[in-house]
Amino acid sequence: MIRRPQSLSVFLEAGIIVALTLTPSTEATAQDLSASTPVTFNKDVLPILQARCQVCHRPGEIAPMSLLTYTDARPWARAIKQAVTTREMPPWYAESGYVKLLNDPTLSDDEIGKFVAWADNGAVEGNPADKVPLRTFYDGWNIQPDMVIEMPEPVEIPAEGVVNYQNIRVDVDFPEDMWIAAAEMRAGDPTVVHHMRGNLIPTDSEVMKNAIPGVPYESGDEMLGEPDVRVDVLGRYNPSLGAQGFSLWDSAKFVPKGSNLVFNMHYTTSGKATTDRSKLGLVFAKEPPKKRFFS
Repeated sequence: MIRRPQSLSVFLEAGIIVALTLTPSTEATAQDLSASTPVTFNKDVLPILQARCQVCHRPGEIAPMSLLTYTDARPWARAIKQAVTTREMPPWYAESGYVKLLNDPTLSDDEIGKFVAWADNGAVEGNPADKVPLRTFYDGWNIQPDMVIEMPEPVEIPAEGVVNYQNIRVDVDFPEDMWIAAAEMRAGDPTVVHHMRGNLIPTDSEVMKNAIPGVPYESGDEMLGEPDVRVDVLGRYNPSLGAQGFSLWDSAKFVPKGSNLVFNMHYTTSGKATTDRSKLGLVFAKEPPKKRFFS
């Protein structure tokens, strides 16, 4: 599969969620909006959903409902108000107030005020002429990968119970040295994939050297049962994380010829037995970079 790269993003791994209540400034913003120009879905709400929410809230993604259109979002107006005023949504796991990260989806008080005013005043659709074009997504991907690596076999996930970390070796055997500009991991079944990593395994590494490709190796933690062994992480997945870009300051990820991959999977049961066959998409760097990106 050969496609050209689309947009990239910078990522941050999960930390701690800090839940906040509706602040006086947000309440004032909502009151001001209600008293002046009516807030409508097409003019005010849809652009925020596109920028902050639709990466997860669309068909085939981890969120439980789609928020692509007014018809999708209208029944959830009050639930959306509750989720954004408590800052449970959009999910963001970094503590604010230190640096501004490029992919921070945190809503401003003004944006929260628009959701509040919209929900409190009938959740109207508004003028069709105000509606922005639908956001484009690429067959589920947030990038257009040049190469897709998929787990060889589906992994069975039980309906209930605790599932230890599963590690699935994939013998990619990269045919030549490669530089990677971006990566994105996509869950085969997002209802059970809590998070995952694509660990790059060089040919001379002892990590899972004797593992059977495609057959899960179970461990109690994320370190493949070998805490003294460090591996380079080629891709990550958390709900709402999206793609990861490695081209900051003219850098890229290096993949040595002959390298392989281990899908390091953390599953959670959902009450329904299912299977997962996740994948990793890669965008190749157009030119050799000046710096090598490590993570």
